[in-house]
Amino acid sequence: MSIATAGAALVVAVSATAAGAAMGPFSRPDTSVPDAHVIAVRVTAWPGGSPVEAERPAAGGRYVENVEWVPDPHGRRLAVYPTDHGRYQAPAGEWEAAWAEVTALEPDADHPHMRDQFRCHVDFARIAEPDKPSWNLEMWRDDVGYFPTVMAGCNP
Repeated sequence: MSIATAGAALVVAVSATAAGAAMGPFSRPDTSVPDAHVIAVRVTAWPGGSPVEAERPAAGGRYVENVEWVPDPHGRRLAVYPTDHGRYQAPAGEWEAAWAEVTALEPDADHPHMRDQFRCHVDFARIAEPDKPSWNLEMWRDDVGYFPTVMAGCNP
């Protein structure tokens, strides 16, 4: 793992593959760290150690507008429609609160592999495809754990 600053943010680059090897649809080469790919970039602190305080929206900041089961040839698929706050403003670290909203709206979705797909969408897919209408979580996908879910582009 390498740590470098980019502007005012602390960037963490995790070396996970050989140089030039593709890790999945959400990775990109980081030229400041040789032979590495950035798996996740999070603003965690300003250089010098001051913590970054995430601003919470005044209105309470709902993450999910609604959810809907949609037919899929392979089985059930839950379409999660995030609010603008959930899609663009909420820190990725609040994914558990957002997941709680999903499961409150649809308790049948509360399975580890569905949670991992959702977290992957919050951490990566909303950045890669910010205007995608819904985040689709497939009940029929295998429960492989979070990291393999990320490596499969949220669709293991």
